[in-house]
Amino acid sequence: MEAMEAMEAMETMSNTNILQIWKKKILFGYYCSPAVVFPEMENAGFSFRLFPNGRVIWQTYFLNRKKEPMVKHSGMMDISEDSVSKISRILAGYAKETDDFPEFINNGTCDGSFNDFVFCGKFVSSLNIRYNDVAQVMRENPKYYEEFRFDMADENKVLAIFTGICDVLRADGIELYLYHLKIANEKII
Repeated sequence: MEAMEAMEAMETMSNTNILQIWKKKILFGYYCSPAVVFPEMENAGFSFRLFPNGRVIWQTYFLNRKKEPMVKHSGMMDISEDSVSKISRILAGYAKETDDFPEFINNGTCDGSFNDFVFCGKFVSSLNIRYNDVAQVMRENPKYYEEFRFDMADENKVLAIFTGICDVLRADGIELYLYHLKIANEKII
């Protein structure tokens, strides 16, 4: 798909999650969006999509009066074949884990930000995803551990994959974090 077609399709998106639209076409994707929204919200998150050919498209969003996400800013670039190959190997190494991920990881939070990921077509979402020291949680909060132990394990695996991919992207001047993005030292969000 041509980059221009991709950009035009994004400008007409509705309330549907951007990664749900593109999950079968992208190698890796990330979308951070607020859980609580209101009309004409100025900062409604950002998305980052890496296609198998190395094309990267990122976008920031605002909400219109109907609380529908609209593209605020967008950009694109290509990353090196070496980086695409390294990311593909990371994803292949976690293929069994990503296949087993539930679509939603529940860690007990109900507000904050959605952290949505796509790994080779597999979509997974969480509110306020975080790394968990499982042994510490087991000692300090056994009730929480019992209720969310499988979710904590999934969160840790998702973040291990995300961190590995982010480490590779830095070689191409992309600094992707859970709540912000910098491209070539320019803060996008």
